[in-house]
Amino acid sequence: MDEGICPPPGKQEGDVLTLFIILIFMGCMLAASWNDMTSMLIPNWISLVLVAGFFIVTPFAWQGWEIFGTHILVGVIFFAIGVGMFALGWMGGGDAKLLAATSIWWVWGDLPYYLASTAIAGGVLAIFLILGRKFFPVSILKTDWLHRLFKDEKKMPYGLALAFGALVTLPKSDLYQFAVSLS
Repeated sequence: MDEGICPPPGKQEGDVLTLFIILIFMGCMLAASWNDMTSMLIPNWISLVLVAGFFIVTPFAWQGWEIFGTHILVGVIFFAIGVGMFALGWMGGGDAKLLAATSIWWVWGDLPYYLASTAIAGGVLAIFLILGRKFFPVSILKTDWLHRLFKDEKKMPYGLALAFGALVTLPKSDLYQFAVSLS
């Protein structure tokens, strides 16, 4: 392990680091989910806090330049993928930014689990919305956001699936497991 940034933390610092990762990551994912579900928008601040949280955590969970570079590369590649999907109209801009901001937390080994759990959640969400849009009577959709969610045939709050995939992946991720090992 390259000790070039910070010396390894002790047990108490490892516990604080693990808690910080959980709070920042979970808070951002829950905020993204709620905002996307209720407004079909994911504010930029959520992705920015997620990226800033990664850069704050990294020196305390330092695994060396190679692993750090992998995190950056994964984030950049998924930013490019998100931009491409946005350009093709397959994904909203907030979803693309959330995808990139979430992906910076992963290394290559984390991606299959993240992508699979996100795809499954996206499929379940799509089925739920298709059925809800077909069978929910307008009279029960009392709030604007419920009406928008179930009657806007062109949009899907994919941030919900991205957040689900991220939250399921985090406990198994390389960065999180490293932080837990410091505890």
